[in-house]
Amino acid sequence: MTGSHITSVFAQSELFLTDLATCEGIEKLDIRNSPEVDTLIRRLSPRMVIHLAAETNVDFCQQDPDHAFRSNYVGTLNLALACRKYDVELAYVSTAGVFDGKSLQKPYDEFDQPNPINFYAKSKLEGERVVQSLVPRHYILRAGWMFGGNNKDKKFVGKIAQQCIDGAPKAKIKAVYDKFGSPTYAADFLSCLRMVTETGRYGTYHLVNQGKASRYDVACEVANYLQVGAEVQAVASTEFVLPAERPDSEHARSWKIELLGLPTMRPWRAALLDYLRIRFPEYSRSESTLGVAAKA
Repeated sequence: MTGSHITSVFAQSELFLTDLATCEGIEKLDIRNSPEVDTLIRRLSPRMVIHLAAETNVDFCQQDPDHAFRSNYVGTLNLALACRKYDVELAYVSTAGVFDGKSLQKPYDEFDQPNPINFYAKSKLEGERVVQSLVPRHYILRAGWMFGGNNKDKKFVGKIAQQCIDGAPKAKIKAVYDKFGSPTYAADFLSCLRMVTETGRYGTYHLVNQGKASRYDVACEVANYLQVGAEVQAVASTEFVLPAERPDSEHARSWKIELLGLPTMRPWRAALLDYLRIRFPEYSRSESTLGVAAKA
């Protein structure tokens, strides 16, 4: 989903793209296979590896921890070892979900102590640790609730939009009001990643669109944009019984970017509207209509 924006954001760079499946312009690579990773990094001798590969299905990770750690820890370990061996910069995409979610009044910043509460977040944090310990020239970029990717958008925004459209004109959608995060547009995230990795200031960064939202807030914005008659109902998270516990708050602040005097990412509502206009141009609405249900 995030990788679908790579070619546009890094249009001025020479790119070599990989995925689990081959297609035009993309070579097959399974990062869980150490010899494959080593051979490819040695052959390409890249300036930097942007590590987007991950198992991001939180509930599946909870049900199959072995798969979670093979994908998110072992795969990252293989890349980190190869990058150290061939002196290559590594940019590792992580998640604001590495925190326990108990900080409801204050957004998490890069100096707060991670304390993951599910296997997905634990496996991503172990990936962070192996990058920190093995690769001197590294960037760890923690993302918020990601959206974007057009037809590859399988996350919350994509699902809510599809429910609105498929259920029109009487779709009834339940969205949680008591879990909070930082909605983050994948295209904005990658643009910010590019900016940070061009500074040479290695370390851990939060890259999120500004602002705090609940899932209900986000669902209302999507429904307001599409205007197909969908009704969004605010419900407690206890109404959904899921395998993996979610933090009460994944709200993050890009504090290190602020401290370094770099441009911060725009507010999440503006980014979401921009994405929806691109993804669903046939439903285009004026900006003044956005936010009505969220404020009701």
